[in-house]
Amino acid sequence: MNPSAYGRGLSLAIPVLVAALAGCGAAPHTRGAGAIAPLAVRAVEWNPTQASVGRVHAVAEAGNVVVVFGDSGVRVLSSGALVASDGAVTDWVDAAAIRGADGAERWIVGVDGRGQLHYVRGLGSLDDVSGRYGLQDRRIRSATALDGERSAFLLDDAVAVAGGGRVTRYAATAWSSLAGGAGFGAAVTRNGVVLFDASTLQSRTYALAGATRAVVGPDGRLFVSTPRSIYASTPGGDLGLLFDAEHDTLHGLVASGSNVWFADGAELGVVAGAVVAETSAARLPSDSDLAPSSSGDVWVLAAGTLQRFARVAPDASLWASRLSPVFARACSSCHEPKGVAGVDLSTLAAWQAEQGAIRERVVVGRTMPPEGHALSEEDREAIRAWATPQK
Repeated sequence: MNPSAYGRGLSLAIPVLVAALAGCGAAPHTRGAGAIAPLAVRAVEWNPTQASVGRVHAVAEAGNVVVVFGDSGVRVLSSGALVASDGAVTDWVDAAAIRGADGAERWIVGVDGRGQLHYVRGLGSLDDVSGRYGLQDRRIRSATALDGERSAFLLDDAVAVAGGGRVTRYAATAWSSLAGGAGFGAAVTRNGVVLFDASTLQSRTYALAGATRAVVGPDGRLFVSTPRSIYASTPGGDLGLLFDAEHDTLHGLVASGSNVWFADGAELGVVAGAVVAETSAARLPSDSDLAPSSSGDVWVLAAGTLQRFARVAPDASLWASRLSPVFARACSSCHEPKGVAGVDLSTLAAWQAEQGAIRERVVVGRTMPPEGHALSEEDREAIRAWATPQK
C-alpha cells in the first residue's frame, strides 16, 4: 500500500512483512479428531409480512433497519415492516453500514454495477455520494467500516480510507475483496492476504496460496479461508491453521458481532473464541454466500434469496425441542406462573434457577412429579441429561 495524493493526503512509509505458512502443522479443529462442537441455529424472521424484495444481491442493516438491495431496487424494512422502496437502481453488487460523510454514526450504502456509491436516505430515496468521499472519478467495487470513525473503499487499483474529514488513497494492485473491523482492514490479493491498521496505516502481508476470503474479528484477529481450510492470526501475529474441512467445501466467511461465521458445504459453522462449532442439518445451498450482521447473526444469500440465522445456546435449543414439551405434559398444571405449587417453572430461566432442586426431586429422589402426573422414563432421562453437571 503506497499512498497517492488526494486532498491533503498522507505520506507514510508502510512496511510490508511476509509470513510464510509452511510448517503450521495439523489443524487443531477437525471432524476426525472430534474437535468440532455441535452448533444449533434458528431461522430469524426478518420479513414477517413477506414483502416482495425481488432477487437479492446484497443486504445491510443498522439497528432495527434492514435494507435489501436487489433487482427490484432497494427495499427498506424497519422492525420487520416494509416502510420504503426505490426502484431507480437495480444492479447492486455490494452494501454496507459505514460512517456517514456528514459525520453521522451510520449510513447504509450500496454499490451499483457502475461503481457508484449510493446512500439510502430517510424513507428509501437514493443519493449518489461517491463525491462526498472524494471518489466521484473512480469505480468503487466495495465498501466496509474499519471502525466507528473510518471507512474503506476498494477501487480497481487502490484502496481509499476515509476518516477525520479526509480521504487517502493507497495503491492496492489485484485486491479481490476488502473487509474491515476493530480498526483494521483485510484484503485478499493474488498471492495471499494484506492486513492493515487504519490508525497507523501499517500493513502486513501473508503469503497464502488459494486464499478466498479474509475478515477481521471483533478483537482485531485476522481470519482467512481457502476452499478447504480456515486460518487465524496467533498471538505472535502469524497465521495458524484453525479448521480443516478435509475437502474443498468452504464457501463463505464473515465476521458478525462476536462471531466469525463460515459456510462448509451444506452446513453453517462458527468460530467463537477457542471454539469451532458446526451445524449438522442446516441444508445450505452449495452456491450460498454469507453477509455479516451487527447483531451477531448471519445472512445467507443463495440464488437471489435471503435468510437470516442466529446461534441458539445449547440449553435454549434443548429446552425448546425437548424439555418444554415435558413441562407442558407433566408440570404445567402446578408450575405455571401463580400455579398451586408456588414455583414457576414455565421458562428456561426458571429451570436454570432451580436446576439443583429439579435434579434432586425428579432424577434422584423421583418424588416429582407427584402421583397422577405421568412422566415417562424417556422424559426423565432427558431431564437427567440436562440437570446433571457435565464433568
